[in-house]
Amino acid sequence: MFGTRVVPCPWKGWHCGCPSRRGETEAGLTAQGKGRTRLVGPLLTLAGAAGLELLRGLRLPVPEPAVLVLLFSAYSAYLGGTTSGLVSSLVAVAYAGWALSQPGTPFRYGSEDLARLAAVAVVAPATAALVGELRERWVREAAAARGRHTLEEAFGLLFRHNPQPMWVYDLETLRFLAVNRAALAKYGYSEDQFLRMRITDIRPEEDVPRLLEDVRRPRPELQQAGLWRHRTKDGRVLDVEVSSHRLEFAGRPAALVVAYDVTDRLRAEQALRESEEMFRALVEQSLVGVYLIQDGLFRYVNPALAQIFGYAREELVDGRGPRDLVHPDDWPLVRENLRRRIQGEVEAVRYEFRGVRRDGRVIHVEVHGARTLYQGRPAILGTLVDVTERKEAEAAQRRLAQELEERVRQRTAELEAANRELEAFSYSVAHDLRAPLRSIDGFSRALLEDYGPQLDETARDYLGRVRAASQRMGELIDDLLQLSRLTRQPLRTQEVDLSALARRVVEQLRQQEPGRAVDVRVQPGVVARGDPKLLAVALENLLHNAWKFTAPRPRAAVEFGVVQTDGGLACYVRDNGVGFDMRYADKLFAPFQRLHKPSEFPGTGIGLATVQRVVARHGGRVWAEAAPEAGATFYFTLPGLEVKRGAGQTDPAGGGQPG
Repeated sequence: MFGTRVVPCPWKGWHCGCPSRRGETEAGLTAQGKGRTRLVGPLLTLAGAAGLELLRGLRLPVPEPAVLVLLFSAYSAYLGGTTSGLVSSLVAVAYAGWALSQPGTPFRYGSEDLARLAAVAVVAPATAALVGELRERWVREAAAARGRHTLEEAFGLLFRHNPQPMWVYDLETLRFLAVNRAALAKYGYSEDQFLRMRITDIRPEEDVPRLLEDVRRPRPELQQAGLWRHRTKDGRVLDVEVSSHRLEFAGRPAALVVAYDVTDRLRAEQALRESEEMFRALVEQSLVGVYLIQDGLFRYVNPALAQIFGYAREELVDGRGPRDLVHPDDWPLVRENLRRRIQGEVEAVRYEFRGVRRDGRVIHVEVHGARTLYQGRPAILGTLVDVTERKEAEAAQRRLAQELEERVRQRTAELEAANRELEAFSYSVAHDLRAPLRSIDGFSRALLEDYGPQLDETARDYLGRVRAASQRMGELIDDLLQLSRLTRQPLRTQEVDLSALARRVVEQLRQQEPGRAVDVRVQPGVVARGDPKLLAVALENLLHNAWKFTAPRPRAAVEFGVVQTDGGLACYVRDNGVGFDMRYADKLFAPFQRLHKPSEFPGTGIGLATVQRVVARHGGRVWAEAAPEAGATFYFTLPGLEVKRGAGQTDPAGGGQPG
């Protein structure tokens, strides 16, 4: 680039210490030349004098020896410089003194020869000095020319291959005069495009007035022009730091510019400032206390921490340390944790201790701190939360729990005592009631057997009713005792095969009424977790009710299985019996509540209440769906209810029937 567009020495005025370097180069070259030829001149002069004397000895014609030695000294000065020429001139003068002396009397001269010797003694050194000076001047100029050429090439190479964008522009026209490869790559223009442009063309329009004002101001030779914005060919705006150097380029006043792209750095600095401002605002506005401890003193606290302890921030920062805020009994714990974190034994610690407010009130706080560096030295940065209210609430909760436990123990003892009394009372009542009932039933039967023929039909009917009432009263007493035992006996939970229980109950019902034809379907593989005796009681009551209320049907049907409901799997017992009105469904599971007359269907009204107690003790629930003369279905849930693999499920329809 520079070799084709720049005239010789275009960097005239480039101030980088070049003159001193040129002097050093010239001195080196001159010393080197003199070192090589310093002895050549004197030796050559001496050899020439010896040759002339040999010719004279052979009686051969010899030109004027004084003139010849004068030429020898001049040539020596040309080869070796002034010093070599002067030494050669001394040799020449000595030989001239020998050659001009009278024959047979060395160094004796006639008047004419003495004049000639004097002339040689003056002219020879003068000639040597003149020729030597001319030679050294020529050497210096040649060395300077070579040095300028070398520096020009070196600077051109540095300019072209510098990784930072560089260019030279005309200070008067503002046109680009030269541009390096890094600038072409960064700004996206070709070299020809750049050299047709002015420096204003790579600035945003709004920055041009400021640029022109800066260019018009007097500028130093080397200037740090500060931060500018440049625009690339594709429209991107770069933030750059610019330095410029005033110089002459191809005879024009110009400036060399180096541009450093700091766009990414400025964006990173801006992002860092925004992040710092955001986190500072977050810390300052946080409801959690934040602190920085170094050398046993608070170096920073946020407003929340100062408020927790009742101080102003200025009173804490650089004036107080954690020991001033910690309860004396808890200071050893806090001091040890601070030491472990400062020394790097642990990265972070979270613990609780008691603090002391400025007004002397003791509070409970929880801290979480970690080791960090502050101004190049270890420190602890952490958070602090006032947990006094939580501690007081926990203490109140513990007191309440203790009170509740004590009340529960008292109530449990009272309940156990009441249950024992109730059990004793139940057995006592049952025994006291059974004796008169047996007497009533026995005497009534004896009266019928012994005096039946003497009684009329009305009397015998009355006695029959008395016996039936006493027998029904006995059944009620038995059912009440069974219901009472269900609520007291402990659960012995295990996996129970409900399908097997259902088949056993159905077999018992068939044995009791072998004359009935009932279509019974039991889904196989139904299992649940529960007490086998209690679950057997529940199934007996449900299946017995289904058997009983299908009696009027010529083709009775009873079904047991499992169905999927909104709450999960549920067992069901379905029949096609007489059903019931769902308006009275709330009475189904209450003791002694019946929806049919005893004359239609016998029973005590305890069966479904028993079912409800059994299912409730297992954590399940029971419900029914029915319609008059359309049958009924009873559903109940149990823990661990499932159907073993290979067993199907039956889709239920209908509802169950109260007993």
